[in-house]
Amino acid sequence: MVQDETRQVAEYWDHIALKFDSIYTGDKNPIARGLYKWLRRDFYEHFNSVVRLADDCQGQSICDVGCGSGRFASALAQKGARVTGLDFAPTMLKLAKELVRRDGVADRCDFVLSDVLDWKTDRNFDLVIAIGFWDYVADPLPRLQTIRSITRDRFLSAWPRAGTWRAAIRKARLSVAGCPVYFWTRPQVEDYLNRAGFRVSSWEQYGQLYCVESEAI
Repeated sequence: MVQDETRQVAEYWDHIALKFDSIYTGDKNPIARGLYKWLRRDFYEHFNSVVRLADDCQGQSICDVGCGSGRFASALAQKGARVTGLDFAPTMLKLAKELVRRDGVADRCDFVLSDVLDWKTDRNFDLVIAIGFWDYVADPLPRLQTIRSITRDRFLSAWPRAGTWRAAIRKARLSVAGCPVYFWTRPQVEDYLNRAGFRVSSWEQYGQLYCVESEAI
């Protein structure tokens, strides 16, 4: 993702942070809430999938790349993990900090305002996740390589599928909003992961999404 797109994406997500988080809170009128549950069914399914695949993460260190409003961070911290959330949208991190405080897990979470490519750290994590992240990255390889450098064991990622009927609609909608979006085929995803130093161990498909579990090699 070129630097100009990084800025565009950060500004877009900072602007819609509250609206996006309402997907989780259900803070909509009943009709909109029902429509979202239908259109976003894959969204809820892959959330549950990631939490399930994290399994017994008691005492593990987890990094959530593109953590957004902290929903995964809080859920995993409630399972006993120590979670670091990384995002480049300040409003998203503000929401994340408020959420983990409300959920009583602030002592097990920390948050970093940065793109993963710019994050200077010598830390390593038992598990790294990047969900709702690859939608906005033109060239995944540099970020995947950076993620590999901080991954001790496993990596969970979600990728929007190319060629679905919703892909064209979403691309047009986000283009109007000034935010780039990208879609991926299964061979592309597997190739990128392999080149970055991961071995795919499982695939799951939820509607418009591929959910992939990989191991660091």
